[in-house]
Amino acid sequence: MTRPISVDLFTPTHRISGQIIPGTQGLFSYLNLPTESYIELEEGEISPLHQITQPPETFFQLWLVKSEVVAVLVETRGGLGPSSTVRAGYTRPFPHWVRIIASGYEIRGSLQSGARFDFASLMFEGNSNFVPLYDAKLSAILFPRVQAEAPAMVFNRTMVHAINLLPGDEAPES
Repeated sequence: MTRPISVDLFTPTHRISGQIIPGTQGLFSYLNLPTESYIELEEGEISPLHQITQPPETFFQLWLVKSEVVAVLVETRGGLGPSSTVRAGYTRPFPHWVRIIASGYEIRGSLQSGARFDFASLMFEGNSNFVPLYDAKLSAILFPRVQAEAPAMVFNRTMVHAINLLPGDEAPES
């Protein structure tokens, strides 16, 4: 059995913190399993976004429908587990600094790819609904107190409304 991973999940209405046991394949693979439609969290807290300053309610177990999750933040890049596809030859990941508008949130961070940014490929190709983003910052558009940062996260591409590349002067320094 694998160790639990601490996560912060954001839905359009709630912030949920807890532990996920993703199995041996890692969190990225666990979230993108096509045979599972839900996520199980243990020993966590839940807060409605409009009451984020109030003490959260605790729970022992909670089940979430995957399609309703906007983003999952983890404490380390390694917390996502393996998240890239194998390509022929050696390809160094290239960061694309982006702003993502997704179901009431603005998310900024670095998408990694081996080539130039391709919106159509990111949004419509493949079976993975959850896409990794690094050095991420999330803020709720209607609730300014709801903000989070993480070295790594995944976002649900089915919740995305828009993406734009950030100009070089808006990208964080390495």
